[in-house]
Amino acid sequence: MRAHPWLTATVVAVTAALLIVTLLGGWARSSPEGPAQAEPGTTVEAEPFRIRLDEASARFVVNGDGAEPGQAYVVVEGQIELAAMESVAAGTLTDAITADLTDAYDQFGSPIKVPAPVVRVRADGSSLLGLGPGLAYDVEIVFIVAEQSVPRRMTVTLLEHTRRASALDGDLGWYDEAPVARVTLDVAPLPAVRPEPEGLR
Repeated sequence: MRAHPWLTATVVAVTAALLIVTLLGGWARSSPEGPAQAEPGTTVEAEPFRIRLDEASARFVVNGDGAEPGQAYVVVEGQIELAAMESVAAGTLTDAITADLTDAYDQFGSPIKVPAPVVRVRADGSSLLGLGPGLAYDVEIVFIVAEQSVPRRMTVTLLEHTRRASALDGDLGWYDEAPVARVTLDVAPLPAVRPEPEGLR
């Protein structure tokens, strides 16, 4: 018996959709309640990390690096610990943190729609390029925004990942990030005066 052409087309469409979703990393996970609201200073389990966000401030300078004219830094201080048994690269960490900031830029000065931070080790200002098992760092999570768009309050969204094999090459990795918690922080304002560049003093 021949299958109805509509049925055949439906099966083909569903199969193609499933293949595309698998190749792109699977379905995004979500809970009916949505991400939990966490208080500042609370440690959040956002697999494979434990993340604590303490306070936020707007700055013209971070660790000696001045913001470009018309731009400013929004810096969230806290602590990040790797809870997994394998090392994790910086990309997984930056994918685990975003914020409700507007007019954001990446670290190279290009406008971006989804704010992505650079995570720095607070002790020496170095960029956190990866984390080893069981290690915890006091950090500054640095976003770049237009100076006029520095907020009085901000909400940081923390996302968890799933450990699974890649559909492309079979390698194990952290994929399928999904929001697990949101933290709302007051943002200390910018200084009244932008510091002059060193060469102009």
